[in-house]
Amino acid sequence: MKKGIENMYKKGKQNIFYKLGPSGGISLIVLVITIIVVIILSAAVIISLQNNNPMTEANKARINSDVANI
Repeated sequence: MKKGIENMYKKGKQNIFYKLGPSGGISLIVLVITIIVVIILSAAVIISLQNNNPMTEANKARINSDVANI
């Protein structure tokens, strides 16, 4: 059993994107990359909402529709 665990650690050192131990889980590099991607996507959504505010656009459309109906 001990040799199997040692082999897993040797394999883990060769490729950093795989599990490093018998306990499972993800590597630290994959976790950091995932967090960076989530931050970038959330920033893109926030910027797009600031440029095109849906509430303001809905109010303008409602007013235009009311004026057209009158």
